[in-house]
Amino acid sequence: MSDPTPDEHAIPKIVDITAWIERARRDPLTYAERQATEVILAALGGLPGYRGRFFLKGGILMAVVYGSPRNTGDLDFTTDLPASPDLGERLRTELDRAFPRVCARLGYPDLLLRVQTVREMPRPFAGPRHLSFPALKLGIAFARRDDPSARFLQKESSPNAVIVEVSFDEPVHAVELVRLNPDGPTVAAYGITDLIAEKFRALLQQVSRNRYRRQDVYDLAHLADRFSPDATECVAILRTLRDKCAARGIVPTAASLDDAALVERARSEWHTLEQEVGELPDFDACLEKARRLYRSLPWDDAAS
Repeated sequence: MSDPTPDEHAIPKIVDITAWIERARRDPLTYAERQATEVILAALGGLPGYRGRFFLKGGILMAVVYGSPRNTGDLDFTTDLPASPDLGERLRTELDRAFPRVCARLGYPDLLLRVQTVREMPRPFAGPRHLSFPALKLGIAFARRDDPSARFLQKESSPNAVIVEVSFDEPVHAVELVRLNPDGPTVAAYGITDLIAEKFRALLQQVSRNRYRRQDVYDLAHLADRFSPDATECVAILRTLRDKCAARGIVPTAASLDDAALVERARSEWHTLEQEVGELPDFDACLEKARRLYRSLPWDDAAS
């Protein structure tokens, strides 16, 4: 991994996370979940010793920073920290200590959060064999203070939890600071070139990992509608994509998105996106937007 640490003196990108939260006001559970998401982002982004070491990516980044209507409740991060066996429990302790303070600061005194589960994947980090691309999954339960479900937090059996997945050993090049509201806390996040490269990498890896990544076609189409990379950014996307693919034994080419098996995997579960986005756009139209962006990269430039 290159040094992705964000410049603390850089001007953060300001996003209106309150507007994203308020769009769910009619659904009490989703409303509380989004408030809990803001608390988790603020807490993790401000932990002493961990500040700037966890980089937000995935669906929440798409929704909060890039305005995607796709609803997702999970928080995805990459970290440049090593996958040490004690990291999960250290995070549990630090986050549980920070949550009450952050809830009060953000104006959610009635919201309770607690780390409920810590899981190392694909197996415990302390095992004898080297792990390829390990991940840490935290289940962070939330409840209103006066809600009957609050009692389940102490028992660590709450049905309502935000899933936080942290990936290790991921190549990361472009990171930026995001400020949650004009006077809010900051979190580190994938820059747009890394985000696009990561989406393309996930699509290309569908067959080898036996995955179905219809959301990446949707997200890439959404980004293509709102972002026109210049020549320098296209070079950065391609270099990052090649780096991410090389780490997984993939060799991307200009024709990779034309692979029939890849397309059919992305298409096969497209209809399920309707639950997340409401009115579902045409798959082929979205795929073509993603392909145009992919083909615009400087594939013939040996220096890229």
